[in-house]
Amino acid sequence: MTDDDEQTVDAENEPSNGDGEKGATISTAQNQRGNETANDEPEATRVTAENRFSDPSEFRYSVNSANGITLTWLVSNLTGKTIDYYTVKVSTFNPVGDPSYDEHSGKNSFNLQYVGPVKPGEELGVFKLFTYQGALDSIRIDEVDLEYADGTKETVVYNRTTKDDSGLNTR
Repeated sequence: MTDDDEQTVDAENEPSNGDGEKGATISTAQNQRGNETANDEPEATRVTAENRFSDPSEFRYSVNSANGITLTWLVSNLTGKTIDYYTVKVSTFNPVGDPSYDEHSGKNSFNLQYVGPVKPGEELGVFKLFTYQGALDSIRIDEVDLEYADGTKETVVYNRTTKDDSGLNTR
């Protein structure tokens, strides 16, 4: 910000432009070039999985003949709110616990995005072929980002791992 862009706060602690006019608070972030950009996205609250999801009714993966990995994860929505969007963030590992990498992209972390709505008590989950890996031994769900119908956001720290490869394997 330059001195001309300085924002003042009036006596009622509401933002103003310095001329007595009240305005909206705008948070800023830096883009890749280091310039500030407006960010009106609500910040996500970090929470644990307790009281957000049931224990999984399924949490396993399958491997097809081309080393394609499909993850299956099913839980109930215990948040008490309708979920409009959710992103399941997963990491993959080999038998010695080191990262296992996708044969095409070289990545070992993936964001699996889904669109709701998922009402309270309904099931949400993952059923998706998302990577190709020959050395995969386990998949960990690190976090689940939730965006609710009321506009609020939460990041659920999950940190659960499956080594269950009993899905519909076709190799």
